[in-house]
Amino acid sequence: QDQTGVAHRTPSRARTGAATMSGGPNGGGAWRANGNAPGGAPGSNGRGAGGKGYPAHGSAAAAWGAGALPQDGATRAPPITVSSLQAGEEVDIFHRYSQDPNGYFMVQNGTSGLLHPSIGKTDGWTCGRINQDWNVSMYSPADYKTWVEIQWSHPSWYNRRGHKLDVNTPSMITQKVMPEQIRQRHGPTEAQSQPSVSLVHVRWGGEQPVNPVTEGAGGWGQIGATPSDNYINGLEEHIFQTLGPTYEIISCFIQGSDELEKISPPLLRHLLRGQNIAALYFLWPISFQDGHDFPAYVDRHLLFHLMVHMESTGIPTRFPHQSHLYKIFASKEWTAQMCLHPLMKVPLTTQVARQSIARCPAKAAATAMAALQRLSESRASWNAQLGWGQEKAVPVNKGVAKLGWSWEAMDVTGWKNKQELTVALGNLGEQPGSFVDLVFVQEWVDFDVEMRHFLVEPDLNNPESLKPKTIVYTVFKSKEGGSFRNFDRYDRPMCLKNCFQNDNAALANAEKQAQELIVRWLEWLQAQTHELPTFVRFDIMAKRTGAGTANIMTGELTELGGCFLGWPKGPQVVFSAMVRSFFKDPLPPSNGYPGW
Repeated sequence: QDQTGVAHRTPSRARTGAATMSGGPNGGGAWRANGNAPGGAPGSNGRGAGGKGYPAHGSAAAAWGAGALPQDGATRAPPITVSSLQAGEEVDIFHRYSQDPNGYFMVQNGTSGLLHPSIGKTDGWTCGRINQDWNVSMYSPADYKTWVEIQWSHPSWYNRRGHKLDVNTPSMITQKVMPEQIRQRHGPTEAQSQPSVSLVHVRWGGEQPVNPVTEGAGGWGQIGATPSDNYINGLEEHIFQTLGPTYEIISCFIQGSDELEKISPPLLRHLLRGQNIAALYFLWPISFQDGHDFPAYVDRHLLFHLMVHMESTGIPTRFPHQSHLYKIFASKEWTAQMCLHPLMKVPLTTQVARQSIARCPAKAAATAMAALQRLSESRASWNAQLGWGQEKAVPVNKGVAKLGWSWEAMDVTGWKNKQELTVALGNLGEQPGSFVDLVFVQEWVDFDVEMRHFLVEPDLNNPESLKPKTIVYTVFKSKEGGSFRNFDRYDRPMCLKNCFQNDNAALANAEKQAQELIVRWLEWLQAQTHELPTFVRFDIMAKRTGAGTANIMTGELTELGGCFLGWPKGPQVVFSAMVRSFFKDPLPPSNGYPGW
């Protein structure tokens, strides 16, 4: 959240909507063998079939993997290597959990699925048999009826809630899959090869699913919120279209914070067979006890303990960021640390201790306002010493109070006097189950538009990479109960018309200043981490100050996983960068690897 209070990762208490992609096993446990492909089913984009416009059958599977990852966000159609299949034929099949997020995954031992956290292989090769004769000449990716009907042979399957699949009932192990996922056993294939990458997905497995929040200007769009099935399915679909069936995913489904402590990184490391390995955490760390109504919200201390343990075991974090850097983004403590630096353009910020709020919120409010005023005087003094012209302190009589480790608009509250700040501090600091240790209090910044800059794979040695892939312009439009909830989203022409009085020179001036500021932030980030993050979204507030001129301020530094805010190519571009990050640190070659 930035000063506008827009929740860029806001899930809802309500359970709504189905996952974007489905097909195969359904939520009731029956595995559909017939019928039309559900909307958004993998393969419905028309890629991957044999015949005109598709790869020739038998194309080399060796072309897949990390060898030639696309740099532009494009994906390639996985090859079809089968022309005809006979009923009863034993084959290797690449299982994909995203084809039914409410379905089942493979385990080696029943307790791995029965007891939480449930841990098993959700994507990867396994055995099966052909259930009906099939010929590629009849295949159409958009027509589910033409997919290959198979029966799984793996003996033990569980879903995320710990329910076991009845493998003795044929209809329960029958599914239709795309031919790209099938390999015959005439010779060596990807099914017998070491995976190019092994991924660990730590994700929500509780009874209440994560609402993807796809609607509205502040919604996530069809890709959904980061812990949702929509988002994870979209990423896994992109991985398959980029790498083909050359990877594996081990998923750990949790239903509460305490289960994070039950995941064993050394054991997971033993299970990972890939040439490269990575961990992805689709959870939101907070400073509250469990017992709330928000799925995928977990105790931050327990999540970071797991992340550090995984990283120390040699399983690097690739989503969202390595643990120490993720703390910098999520805690928001950088706002107080950097607010006096004249080059970083951060609103004046002080941190109000929870103990002061608990003892006397009115006194805490008064001292917070006094602290902001002293910071204003310090800023003026520093600027004067640097010859920047501002010699008088600006009075601070209004602002916002907000929390770090927070993913909701309700945790940003505006205030205009001591009484309102007193209420805001009490409401934010004294919530049920709260282990909040501080509340941020900031000065108010007037602005006409907030420019959201999306940086992907920045490299300080490559000036072109320091430019945003896109800029989304947003404007706060309403306030509910002191909290900021709604905003309008514009492209540049609409921003120019509605926000900058058609003063192109002023908007260009704001954009130029913002670009210079972003480079400074990237240089600062280089001090926080030896390798710059795969993705950062920089939210810069801008105000037109006169003909051809503007002022800017830093609003937010947003981590990988932040909302795309309607950027159409965002998921494709960012997911491609994420996949490339999986191959940054390959493991030393080995002569063999353990079997599943």
